[in-house]
Amino acid sequence: MPTISLKAGAMSVPVTEAVNPITKNVDVASPLEIVSLLHKCDKEIFEGWNEYKSLYDEEVLATLDKIITVAASIIENAASGLIVLSGCGTSGRIAFLTARTFNAKLSELSRTPCFKYLIAGRDKALFTSQEAPEDDPVCGVEMLKEITDGKTKVLFIGITCGLSAPYVGGQLQYCMENLGVFTPVVLGFNPTHLARNNPIEKWESTFLQVINKMEEMKSSSNVFILNPVVGPEPITGSSRMKSGSATKVLLETIFTGAILSAKSGDRPWQTKSFIQSYQVVCNNLYNAKGSMEAVAQIVELAGNSLKSNGSIYYVGEGTLGIMGMIDASECPPTYGASLSDVRGFLDRGYKSFRNNDGDLSSLGLHFQISFNDMIKDILPHVKPFDVVIYITSDGNVDQRMTKCLCKKALISFAPKSSTVISTDVEVNMSLPKEALISLIGETAFQQFSMLFEEISTKWILNAITTGTHVMKGKVFQNMMVDLKVSNNKLFHRAIGIIQRFSELSLEDSKDCLLRSIYNTDNLSEEIRERPISCHIEAATPLSQVVPRALLSAILSCSVSESQRLLDKEPVIQKVISQTLSGVNQ
Repeated sequence: MPTISLKAGAMSVPVTEAVNPITKNVDVASPLEIVSLLHKCDKEIFEGWNEYKSLYDEEVLATLDKIITVAASIIENAASGLIVLSGCGTSGRIAFLTARTFNAKLSELSRTPCFKYLIAGRDKALFTSQEAPEDDPVCGVEMLKEITDGKTKVLFIGITCGLSAPYVGGQLQYCMENLGVFTPVVLGFNPTHLARNNPIEKWESTFLQVINKMEEMKSSSNVFILNPVVGPEPITGSSRMKSGSATKVLLETIFTGAILSAKSGDRPWQTKSFIQSYQVVCNNLYNAKGSMEAVAQIVELAGNSLKSNGSIYYVGEGTLGIMGMIDASECPPTYGASLSDVRGFLDRGYKSFRNNDGDLSSLGLHFQISFNDMIKDILPHVKPFDVVIYITSDGNVDQRMTKCLCKKALISFAPKSSTVISTDVEVNMSLPKEALISLIGETAFQQFSMLFEEISTKWILNAITTGTHVMKGKVFQNMMVDLKVSNNKLFHRAIGIIQRFSELSLEDSKDCLLRSIYNTDNLSEEIRERPISCHIEAATPLSQVVPRALLSAILSCSVSESQRLLDKEPVIQKVISQTLSGVNQ
């Protein structure tokens, strides 16, 4: 393969949006290589990144201990107290799952559930991207007021991986103005000086100004900043993977500690030990004999399905089924996938889901999530190249769901000998029980082992959908480029991508995008002078707008030629390599 020289641009960006050198050429890697590269990225969650503070940093551990104390106090006084977890997109979905998990645990212990979650866009955002509410700090504050009315002590954890979400920023500012009731915590994965400093409509502050205020107050008030740096994401700009996993680790570390402290007055383990238990699980998952190879086989099955315009269906029960639904919901905003490309189904639908707004089935097909919905609407129409992935803790699968003539895979924590269905690939995982018990004790392991099954499932499912979309050509090097040009932000992002990987000026990069949108090599002044809203209207229903424009810019070819090349090979870097090889021969 010839060397391809691309202008990558040299500007200071937040760590969560930086390029990870580990995965720079993930788009030309084999399925097994993709899984291996993702493992190397996930190791950075625990091993730290550059000289920044890690999950094991003394300041981070001390902050966690203080938050655990606050949370335990609220659990002991749940009648007047509340723990609120809030976020946008993936952060909001992890907030939902965490609140659901620990409310259930409190009920098991005959204690009053005291967790609430907030997500920008309300429960529709658990399934689909809701961009406008994410930018609305006023809406965030109103939702916070609504659920905390009458409470005298509230622990508020605002999750924003990039320290950037206005929805969360408004809530944090409101908490700081009402410290008599609220203990605000911001959870993210950038250094504070890299918090977003852009002006926000309907708000007098930037997120950076909110963080700076929290920095001023944290030494004298119950105000906490929890921001270890876990390194750039495997796919640039997508916080669903490493940041999402680190969010889950930190929240669960806080609340297992708080519940055990409230129960017995003392924890049988140190905070660092509980974090280490996730590191042990991560290494065990990837290093288990045949594990990466089996995951890679599912990646290949699923990738070939999407390349053939097929679909991937997750089928699961309980929280492992919910992990599948969360992974599916992240594919459209991350990869510009359609809502039908990856879908998740849960045993009893909304009765198992237990979300704030209850049954959302009436909102449309993609909000219908039960096994009965899949049996009725999906199974009669599956294609041979579709893939159904069963996710189960005990190896049992609803036999009604196995009657489909397509590719099948199983992800299970049961021994292979106990599974009773025929599949093309099986990933049989097991937790490193002895190592975990040595870190956190047998009681904590028995009570919270499901958390380790969930994070293992998350890592596997993230690898599957990342690998499949890489195979489909959604990624160039390790940047998601096949985005829908459907709003002003994405229009300018598309221009930036073209300029980043070419030698073109900003204006010429914009022209390349417009030529792709309007399928012409001769732009008229009339097209150039149209308002951006017109370009967005024209681009929204189209596919491969940015890949087509990017190839035209890099190879100096026509729009029609770039489309012909993509039809033959969807992976952009392979197209460039093959084209340059042809020129050089």
